[in-house]
Amino acid sequence: MFTTTLVKLGTRPAARKCERATHTPIDVQLHRLFSILKRNRDTAYGRRYGFASIRSVADYQRRLPVITYEDIRLDVERMAAGEPNILTTERPLMFARTSGTTGYPKLIPITESCRRSERIDFARTWVHHVLKAHPEVYNTQVVSLISPAVEGYTPGGIPYGSVSGSIYKNMPAVVRRHYAVPYEVFSIRDYQAKYYAITRLTLEQSIAMICTANPSSILKMCEKADEFGDDIIRDIHDGTLARRVAIEPSIRAAIEKRLRPNKQRAAFLEWARRRRDGVLKPVDYWPRLSLIGCWKGGTVGHYLEKLPQWLDPDGCRPIPIRDWGYISSEARCSIPVSDHGSAGILALTINFYEFVPVSDVLANPENPAAWTFFTADQLEDGREYHIILTTTGGLYRYNINDIIRVEGFYNLTPQITFVRKGQGMTNLTGEKLSVDQVIEAVSDAGRQIGALPTHFKAEADAEESRYILRVEFQEQLSKERGRRFLTSVDEYLKHVNIEYKAKRESMRLGPPVLHIMSEGWYEHNQRRLVAQGAPAFQTKAELLTMAAQRPADAEAQPERIIELSSTPAGRR
Repeated sequence: MFTTTLVKLGTRPAARKCERATHTPIDVQLHRLFSILKRNRDTAYGRRYGFASIRSVADYQRRLPVITYEDIRLDVERMAAGEPNILTTERPLMFARTSGTTGYPKLIPITESCRRSERIDFARTWVHHVLKAHPEVYNTQVVSLISPAVEGYTPGGIPYGSVSGSIYKNMPAVVRRHYAVPYEVFSIRDYQAKYYAITRLTLEQSIAMICTANPSSILKMCEKADEFGDDIIRDIHDGTLARRVAIEPSIRAAIEKRLRPNKQRAAFLEWARRRRDGVLKPVDYWPRLSLIGCWKGGTVGHYLEKLPQWLDPDGCRPIPIRDWGYISSEARCSIPVSDHGSAGILALTINFYEFVPVSDVLANPENPAAWTFFTADQLEDGREYHIILTTTGGLYRYNINDIIRVEGFYNLTPQITFVRKGQGMTNLTGEKLSVDQVIEAVSDAGRQIGALPTHFKAEADAEESRYILRVEFQEQLSKERGRRFLTSVDEYLKHVNIEYKAKRESMRLGPPVLHIMSEGWYEHNQRRLVAQGAPAFQTKAELLTMAAQRPADAEAQPERIIELSSTPAGRR
């Protein structure tokens, strides 16, 4: 209870600030915008667009274009080289590194203002509301799954890596004492070894809360705990860490300092496994688990549906799940304050937001001048919008290509939830795959095997957490050439998209599957679209979509299916 009281006291000011803001959203948003513009008016970007003379939101929208990352890549590269006063007057403390639509990763500047607002306004407000509903979560240990704070350095010597990792590493000691997993574990390079270390450590402890962005990570942790059960129970009994697991020596040494033989715990785990016919389940080894914090919106719903088989197999004690909030490398945008649904209060004090109806972008995808822009006080309940960001990290009118939906209001402030990626992009587990990357990968693979596809389409299969490639070739392909084609696509995507590579290596994203389609498949699809009312000569082929149920007619079925592995991610 002592820790819970301290954390409540420490998080209360941020929660009160958020609460006050929700009564006057447009005033808070205007203050946020003009404080950002004033602070950065003498930067290269601020002089380029005349920040000093902007007097209204309308001025701001007239002066500055809507941008994507490619529009500011050169500016960011100058910052990464150490050049000051480019996008912000503040020097970046670090860069968040994430995949771009091209083969080059994006580096998102993180300033002290970013880190302070995200840590104080976002993280502390979320924790405060969690403790109001679940005061027990800080009475025992907490599992947070994060990425390393530092993955490398820019030419200017500035670190790049994970913001969540940086926050985790630098939390106050009163919070860190409740970490079930020491920071060093997240620096293990081998994913099998990382999962092993996490499960070996956490199965020995009393866990009250698990926090991670993607629920697929929780599923994977549960599956690996069962898969490695014999070794984990042996390690807990002996106070060891299996030598066969590939862990860097310095990290292994840091972990082993924490370990002691625990025969009683090992005996309990063995008993729990026997009573469930040889399966280890968290309902037994984490009986005090009372909350999960993770994403609930977008494409992750099918992962949530699988959690009860691990966490509540008897159907008698469902674990509450609170959405982690609409979070990206670019910005933290919502703060959920309830376990219900996935919506969260728009984070008014962190960024400035503009919203564009989805219909405007669909009608004029390449012409932002034709879009209608709304501010936070003008949104309608139940409507979907593209969100445009202005942040303290140097993103001005940044189109993140995300679609959000308004789900009610908290006082006068909209509550929003992430729905899906926008034009030309899919996102199952955080890989953010773009249609341009898929086109390049398929073209390159065709050249590699000497058989260019006539038509193709990639589909994100949320149920199996993998991608399906439907390809119509000009010639018959042997199974061996088909597998070479599929391997080449997979390797190319790993090369050009660091998030795809990370999710494949961590097994959260399964290997792609090739469906070789019969001749005429593409024309059949086009005829079907026309029959449904699409213009006969203006029907645009969608090359990257979410998988959908389709008619079970012959033309829609593949001639052959070729897989790289018979075991999709997330299944055994």
